[in-house]
Order: sequence, then C-alpha cells, then structure tokens
Amino acid sequence: MRFTRRMVAIGVLSGALITAASVSSAIASSLSSGGGTLQLGPPTLIWEKGSGSRLITYEDGSLVFTGTIAGAGTIDVLAVVSPTGAEKLVAHWSAIATVDGRTGVLNITFDGVDNGTFSGTLFAHGMGGLAGVTAEGSFTGQDATGAGTYTLRYVDR
Repeated sequence: MRFTRRMVAIGVLSGALITAASVSSAIASSLSSGGGTLQLGPPTLIWEKGSGSRLITYEDGSLVFTGTIAGAGTIDVLAVVSPTGAEKLVAHWSAIATVDGRTGVLNITFDGVDNGTFSGTLFAHGMGGLAGVTAEGSFTGQDATGAGTYTLRYVDR
C-alpha cells in the first residue's frame, strides 16, 4: 500500500487530537487553587538611570510567602518610574519553597504596577522537588507596609 500525503496528514492529525485530549484531561484533573500572604522587605537600590522624563531602576529586597507557597528569598525588581512616581515593573524571585507540602526550587516572575499600591500577575514554575509545578495568579499589596496577598491556580504534573 502506498502512503499519500493525505493519509499521512490524517494519521498525524488523529494522533495529535488523541494526545491533546489525553493531556487536557490530565491537566484539568490536577488543577488546584490557593493563595496566602506576602511580605516585602525594604528595597535596596542597585542602580538607576534616567531615560527622558522617566527613571529606570533596579532594586532587590526580601520577599516572604506564607500560605499555599511557603518560602523566603530575594526579589529582583526592574521598574520604569514615571515623573509622577508611578511604576511599571517586572520582577523575579527564586528560592527554596514548599507548595502544598512538596519542597524544591520555585521561580516566580511578576509583571505589575506600583502607585502606592502594588498589583499585577505572577507566573511560577518549580524545579527539583517541585518539578512539574506551574502556576499563574495575581498579587496586590501596600507600599507603606510591604504587606500583600496573592492568589494562584496551579498544576502539578
């Protein structure tokens, strides 16, 4: 029997659909949600540079999570500060943490704003003992105290 492009394409498509259906059901069945508190320590300015009327800053500081995520580490923050003081920021935190009783390295990337109240989205993935954990969620808090909360939805594959 001679294989035509059409037969090969139908076979590949069928295999992809079966794989997608089985992966989707496995992911959906292990989707969890959680949240807790976060506490930012005082930031340390590493450098700053003017860019027109804006300022670009790089800071680090401590960040502690309690709740679904339990861990403490250093957060690195890159921000663009407007003349009014409002910030758009991206940040990264990587530390040994526990997620629902499992311990390993957790990497979290933050994308947000800070106008006296900080807020935004977070994306996380685990390594080592947390390999297979991926998450997305949101965070919010107050600059004056550094105290905030987070919520997340996560998959443990």
